[in-house]
Amino acid sequence: MAIVIQIVMLAIAAVVFGKQFDFVSVAAVVAAESVFQLLSIYAYRNTKEAAPIGMTMQLLADILFLTILLDLTGGATNAFVSLLVLPTVIAAVTIPTINMLMVSAGAIGAYLYLYIKMSHEHVHHMDMSTHLLGMLVNFTFTIIVVVTVVSILVKQNRKKERAIALLREQQLQQEQLIALGSAAAQATHQLATPIAHLALLHEELEESYPKEACVQEMSEPLGKCKEQLNVFREFTEYLKSASKQMITVEHLAEQLKELTNLQYPQQHFRFDITNVQGTLCDDPMLMPSILNLISNSVRANEQAKQTDIDVIFTSESTEHVITILDRGEGIAEERLAQLGHYVVNSESGLGMAVLLSHATIERLGGRLLIESDLTYGTKCTVKLPRVSDEVTAC
Repeated sequence: MAIVIQIVMLAIAAVVFGKQFDFVSVAAVVAAESVFQLLSIYAYRNTKEAAPIGMTMQLLADILFLTILLDLTGGATNAFVSLLVLPTVIAAVTIPTINMLMVSAGAIGAYLYLYIKMSHEHVHHMDMSTHLLGMLVNFTFTIIVVVTVVSILVKQNRKKERAIALLREQQLQQEQLIALGSAAAQATHQLATPIAHLALLHEELEESYPKEACVQEMSEPLGKCKEQLNVFREFTEYLKSASKQMITVEHLAEQLKELTNLQYPQQHFRFDITNVQGTLCDDPMLMPSILNLISNSVRANEQAKQTDIDVIFTSESTEHVITILDRGEGIAEERLAQLGHYVVNSESGLGMAVLLSHATIERLGGRLLIESDLTYGTKCTVKLPRVSDEVTAC
């Protein structure tokens, strides 16, 4: 399109304004530019977006061809010399800052070349030399202002786009959590009555058959069901209250150590809690969230036939860090970006446990980082904000 415009403008300059120039040389430059553009199109035929270095070379080539055309059709006095600004505007929008500065320097250098050549031709005309120098200063100032303003506007626009994308991601995550919460609440409500009926029947069976082994074995699973229902009710009441309690990191670490050794006796947990001190906000879902991550580590170890899991607690100036390292095979890179943010397919489910853990940790003002470790398997890092020891409630 730019080449067509150049041909049209050259034709207008020759026919309408009667400009005299070397038509053969101009045609040769336009032909060379056309060949270069066709080669560029062929080189990027399978690419949706050109790399920054490729875009930079393309813009520098445009400046080169345009400079040659301007040199052949009047030089610095050509009315269309301001077209050298266009590549810098495109550079400010499409390529990184360093590359954009290269293109801007190329445009200023091209105009400087035209100015020097024209100054030598009009060395005896002081008024003309002063005019050309003023045009050079004006062009340089225009490049600086345009590039600066456009770059700032582009950065602000990209910042807004990132904020909107983050907001959409958070909204999608909240919608998934609301759907999961609604399903959990509905399931709990529907299970409460049958479990209560089973508990009554179990009590009657205990009275009628107190020595039956199968009747005694039913008490444990029924007790666990009622316990989980009570935990759900307690968490609901907790959400209604505005105040949050605090817990020391040492107490949290000891609780986690006791629960992991109790639930996963076949695994060998190595806890490092020597470098911990301070407090953090407690939450009924904090411990289950960490246990979900440890459960995934246990599952990864079992698949890799490993038994060692490291759990490291460290306290920093502004946050507490919990690092969980398993000896599994790690997680594929394409799943790492989605895990904890979306519901994703996995061999053992949809990644809901990690999604809920991530949501709980974020609700407490923390962060969850999941990455594949070169030495170990998967590395889960939980960062929770540190609360001042003088504060009694969060």
